[in-house]
Amino acid sequence: MTQPVITADDARLDRSSRPEKKPRRRWIAHAIIWPVLALLIIGGGFAAWSLYNDAMSVRDDLEEASSAVSEFQDAATARQLDQLQPIADRLEASAEAAVVPTAQPLWRMGELVPVVGENLRAVRVIAEGVDEVSTEIVSPAVGLVADFGLRRDPATGGFDLTPLREASDIAATADRVIVDLEERVQSIDTDATIGPVSQAVGQFDEMLGSASEAIPPINGALAGIGAMVGVDGPKNVVLAFLNNAEAAALGGGPAAQSLLSVDSGNVQMVQQVSSTDFPVGAPLDVAMDDGARQLYDSIFLDNMNAATSRPDFPTAAQVITAHWQRTLGVTPDVVVSIDPIALSRLLQVTGPVTLPDGEQLTSDNVVTKLLNEAYFRYPEGGAENDAYFASAATAVFDRMMSLDYDIWAMADAVVDAANRGTLMMWSADPATQTLFDGTRLQGTLPAGNEGTTALGVYFRDRSSSKIDYYLHTEANVTTNACTPDAPTYTVEVRLRFDVPDDVELPDYIDSNLYDFYRTEVFLYGPVGGTTTAVEVPEPGLETVTGPSVTDLGRPAEKFTVDLENGQSALVRATFAGTPDSGPTEVRITPMINATTVTLAEATCG
Repeated sequence: MTQPVITADDARLDRSSRPEKKPRRRWIAHAIIWPVLALLIIGGGFAAWSLYNDAMSVRDDLEEASSAVSEFQDAATARQLDQLQPIADRLEASAEAAVVPTAQPLWRMGELVPVVGENLRAVRVIAEGVDEVSTEIVSPAVGLVADFGLRRDPATGGFDLTPLREASDIAATADRVIVDLEERVQSIDTDATIGPVSQAVGQFDEMLGSASEAIPPINGALAGIGAMVGVDGPKNVVLAFLNNAEAAALGGGPAAQSLLSVDSGNVQMVQQVSSTDFPVGAPLDVAMDDGARQLYDSIFLDNMNAATSRPDFPTAAQVITAHWQRTLGVTPDVVVSIDPIALSRLLQVTGPVTLPDGEQLTSDNVVTKLLNEAYFRYPEGGAENDAYFASAATAVFDRMMSLDYDIWAMADAVVDAANRGTLMMWSADPATQTLFDGTRLQGTLPAGNEGTTALGVYFRDRSSSKIDYYLHTEANVTTNACTPDAPTYTVEVRLRFDVPDDVELPDYIDSNLYDFYRTEVFLYGPVGGTTTAVEVPEPGLETVTGPSVTDLGRPAEKFTVDLENGQSALVRATFAGTPDSGPTEVRITPMINATTVTLAEATCG
């Protein structure tokens, strides 16, 4: 059935039929009663009656704890920071009260009773788990969050790194606690528990799963901030500004770059360069998969502006690093990419940025000013254009360093930018890089299909132009899961240039190579999949297919599309997937005119 049309930089289609989540407040209310009543009937006597009373007490305390968890989540989401501590105190008290009876000898003896024992053990594991979450994660986090912020150290003038280090320690503890609890919960034999207890175990396991999914982005964000401010000592950070008007898979070419020197909270911009400062046509000595070399040809490794051609930011960072080493004698420790689409989101938080000549960059105009108007102002490009971009980069950098904005709102903006693929980061330190795993900040496609089956739709300009300000794209993806063990994915992409008739383009925007516009389209299938069909239903002026390769563990198809203004082209590839694939997701080059994505399921029957 066709899904609603979505306009976004990525989209997702969940084929699973997900039951409506049950309210969690009474996740344990009835789970305790039945096994203890059974024990009372089986064992009789004062001991069983005492255990029954303890169970009722545990039930009440866990109900209160469950309610406190729900309220805490709501308050944290709404950033009602003044309410977090009182709620955390309630959670700690109820969790501690719940766990006390389950530690008594009588309760442990009950766990040995056939039929009833696994039920009591399950309740104890849940009570202990809630208590550990409260004492080891929630309470320490509340104390930090209530007063968290980036601030200057009066002694050094740099950022005070104490809150960042404390937050990193709490996140590491949370990771350890959640992993341990998941193992303990999954050790419960729910085949030996009655329905209410099994349901309680499932709900607690679901809560842990949600927490587990939340931890990698937190760790990644903290690691990213730490790398940007030199929390572990001196670092060279290259900040690459991607130009979406000259599309590349990861957004655009890294036409303007800044070198930051960071050390223990001190951050300084020490050098600004453009892609023209690096030689063209001299290949780098960088190891690269053969599939990538075939898809992205020689300019990938001999032109800085093509470093972001492959939809894999670690690869881009490797190429950018090699250029800096060879040409400038600098070895970057961290590479960060950002584009004007991301800047637009960040400027929603900071407010306007004023350039030295009085011009203002705002959330509403930054994309147009940097990716289109600048080329009408400086139609020849060159030094004046580079100076304009350098001035804009400095102004935005100074505004970000001022900290004169809502830190929490900025955190949301950064997450949004990363999730759209417009902000990415790489670290030469393997331990730091590992913390980016599983996050969009890493700028990689998923390594498997289990959690989600990600397909890729990417673009690269080959006109040596800035014409993609006027490029409009659509992607239609049809998933056929009628045979679950052999799903197929048909990906159709339409391209159209729309330059208004009354606009006379400067040469710097128009193609410097052809009297038409050439765009390469790269379609990536699922991990371990194969290509079953490649078609060009509408070639535009001309469309050439190939090569067909395997790249990043996926089948990858290339289309070279030539269009004149006003023309449209349609290309299509069909991929065979693998068994047990997850919901379909589409990753797309961040475009100035966001790609319209339509997801659909094939009709079975």
